[in-house]
Amino acid sequence: MNVTLTRYFYLSLIILFLTIIIGSVYYMLGGFEEVKVYKLDPINRTVAGKMFVTHYTDQAPIDFGTKCREMVANGDIDGTLTIITFQNDTLPKNKIARFIGISLAAEMSEIPENFEVRQFQSTSRYAVFLSMHVLVQPRPHKIEAMLHAKAQEEGDELDDFFMEIRFPDNSLTVEGWAR
Repeated sequence: MNVTLTRYFYLSLIILFLTIIIGSVYYMLGGFEEVKVYKLDPINRTVAGKMFVTHYTDQAPIDFGTKCREMVANGDIDGTLTIITFQNDTLPKNKIARFIGISLAAEMSEIPENFEVRQFQSTSRYAVFLSMHVLVQPRPHKIEAMLHAKAQEEGDELDDFFMEIRFPDNSLTVEGWAR
């Protein structure tokens, strides 16, 4: 009987210490940061990049995004890495439509040869700012649901795309634009 009590005591201690360790790591990664949705003013954004309609595990968009991130880091193009995910009902379930590129900071920029330029103009937009580590960030579907809920609360309807703006410090802004 004494041995059984000792086992439960040590098992309880192990569970307690693991809970404290996991909670501490989660806290240090920013997991307890509050995620708020903000309504922002209209903006015109010019994005230079490339459209991908591929399986969501395809390597080509990842490679292109890495190339864009390097171009921004090296100062080849003045801007910010931007990923625009389109919500397209006509695509098969295993495909995703994304425009990956760089939001241009200056009106005139030297754009590489195989990039296309797209203009985006919003009336109003809703955004979530995430500075926590990727491991503890809310999943994209949860963020999109938060943006939709805030837009409905304000009497707006969101367009069929979401714009992720990825900053060099690994923080992220996810925007949903009103129609």
